[in-house]
Amino acid sequence: MDTSLSKQLQRFIPFDEWSEDTINELIPHFRHYELGPRKILFKRGQSDDECHFLLSGTIDLADDAFDVNSIEADDDDNFMALDSTHHVHRYAAITKTPCALVSVKRAYLELLSTWSEVRQSVQSESDEDSDWLERLITSELFARIPPANIQKLLTRFEELPAAFGDVIVREGEVGEHCYVIKHGNALVTRGEGDTIETLAALSPGDLFGEDALISDLPRNATITMTSAGAVARLSKEHFDTLLRQPVLKHIRESELEKLIDEADTGVIVLDVRQPPEAEAAPMLRARNVPLSQLRQRVKELEQDFIYVVCGGGRAEAAAYILSEAGFDARVLA
Repeated sequence: MDTSLSKQLQRFIPFDEWSEDTINELIPHFRHYELGPRKILFKRGQSDDECHFLLSGTIDLADDAFDVNSIEADDDDNFMALDSTHHVHRYAAITKTPCALVSVKRAYLELLSTWSEVRQSVQSESDEDSDWLERLITSELFARIPPANIQKLLTRFEELPAAFGDVIVREGEVGEHCYVIKHGNALVTRGEGDTIETLAALSPGDLFGEDALISDLPRNATITMTSAGAVARLSKEHFDTLLRQPVLKHIRESELEKLIDEADTGVIVLDVRQPPEAEAAPMLRARNVPLSQLRQRVKELEQDFIYVVCGGGRAEAAAYILSEAGFDARVLA
């Protein structure tokens, strides 16, 4: 771990808002090197998958009109990567004096930047150093599982090492396992290229990948490690018998009216199909929240109500998500 480098990097965006521990996650992926005078760092019009930070020396940036802007390492203007706002360089960069630089893949920088921003925006009692097992077994979900099942679950988990940038779960793939983060952090995204949507940031004790096991649908998101660490995985077979079956409650349609009449609290019917499906065959008095949006919109729901979830095979996945968040949820059979 290069402590001096992490302190040097803290003068630059985005490292100025990161902790030293967060920066140290990325340091093994930096290239730390020196260039003599009159050396080309990059050319105008060149596509570049790296971001370059000037630690010492002076670099000339020349635009297409050959206007030159000199950047000195100690200048106040040297607070971000050189010409980093586009993947294709708008300037040519030529060293004017001997220079020391560090470079890192843009994708790695964006990955860790996004994780850091999402974690800062979410109010959470947990932190990166929290004990994964304590968080897992004290969660709302595990409160609904018999103690004997919890003991069996903990012996069924298989630990796997995970490196920074590893994709643990990929959107569109068939799910065979669910996972819990033991050490490290991860980012949840959906889509690809310019349409990537960031959904959540994960830390030790967070369980993920279970939606696909319940619904038998392809993975609906990608989980990428934003630090080195370890995950533990649980097979679909053990998940079904030890976790899914004790958590999910079912109710027949013939019992719904009785539940509504006799319940001590309100009952909300939740339709988790896509809006066109719900409009084509509407459920009476049902509120429509598609399964793909449920985790993001769960805060919109009132926790004092009983939720009866409909939507075919997706209803069980939705009821599980609600149970995980502490709601009283039933699957409409």
